Amino acid sequence: MDSQKGGIIMAHSIVQGSVPEIKANTNKMLIGLSVAFLFIGGLTILQDLAESYRSGYAFYFSESLLFKTIWLLFIPILTILHHRLERENLESLRKITLYIAAPIVIHFLLVPFIAFGFSGLFFEGRYGLYKFFSYTLAHDFYKLVIIYAGFVLSYKFFQKDSTISASVQENAVLNKMIINNGKDNTIVCVEDILQITSASPYVFIHLENKKHLHSETLKSICQQLDSNIFIRVHKSTMVNVAKVQSFKSRLNGDYDLLLKNGDTVRLSRTYAANFKKHFKTSPYNSKEKH
Repeated sequence: MDSQKGGIIMAHSIVQGSVPEIKANTNKMLIGLSVAFLFIGGLTILQDLAESYRSGYAFYFSESLLFKTIWLLFIPILTILHHRLERENLESLRKITLYIAAPIVIHFLLVPFIAFGFSGLFFEGRYGLYKFFSYTLAHDFYKLVIIYAGFVLSYKFFQKDSTISASVQENAVLNKMIINNGKDNTIVCVEDILQITSASPYVFIHLENKKHLHSETLKSICQQLDSNIFIRVHKSTMVNVAKVQSFKSRLNGDYDLLLKNGDTVRLSRTYAANFKKHFKTSPYNSKEKH
């Protein structure tokens, strides 16, 4: 068994709640995008109003709104696209291209037909279908490409980072580990470890009355253990905070930690602030006595 991989026997906990959290974040993103598109649509109508005054011709709100249909359509199409992407892993270039091209084509076709239909229902003169196609192609097609390509590519990288993060967390938090030293392999409960000290390129795993040499670096093992339980107290030492009985100031910024087995460990001033965050202290206990 590879010594780096041999440190992991079983996960302490699977990251539950990460999926609902991701969904909540993406729902907020969709709401934010919807508000943004409505805002942009409103700005473009104001732009038409300003241009009409500048050029000296009449401004018709309904006509301006008709040609801003493109911004309103982003809201339902992006929502549907997002729900489709939730069921897919964008691992191939073909899938990525498909999920970019499909909404672009659908959006490009819908805008002229919707605008053409509304113009016939609510305007005295129906605008020509070709006019809407040509206007969308000339003025708005690049917007479709940028927005849909950006959305799909952002989702791909977000999905990849979320998967990696969940995988790292699942494999990082242990409740048992194999201590590997050559041919000898000892299984220990992580909660029984008092401290881990560097002996590069190895580490010492300190238990209640014994310590084991383990063929792994302190940095590597630090990434596997729960950072809320095992914390660095020195560049060459990490301790199990549950095994700390008390700590005493050296009056120079450093501290001496007393572990439950009677061992004393130095807490460097560099790591002191982070160490104290793991304990609730009263205002009286937090004051240093000099």
